[in-house]
Amino acid sequence: MIDEKMMKINLLIDCQPYPLNIRREDELLYRDAAKLIDKTLNKYREWMPNFDANKHWAMAALELAFNNISMKDKNDTKPYLEKLEELTKELDSYISKK
Repeated sequence: MIDEKMMKINLLIDCQPYPLNIRREDELLYRDAAKLIDKTLNKYREWMPNFDANKHWAMAALELAFNNISMKDKNDTKPYLEKLEELTKELDSYISKK
């Protein structure tokens, strides 16, 4: 029985097919990711035409990994949740005194 939540897709990255089994709701994300890889590769091919394909891939991977890591730091909600918890305790304390 095939899981209805899963689907098979073929992504083209750098003109090469990559067959994947993914969750249906992730299809657009995978397709956008493949487009981003191609766009980044093409940028480095244009900027550094004398580099070989391995170096273009390495530079694209480095840029995408850097962007991924830097966004994780920006999306850290823990400090905000801690502050909200602190303010909630202060409000509860204030309300209970009345």
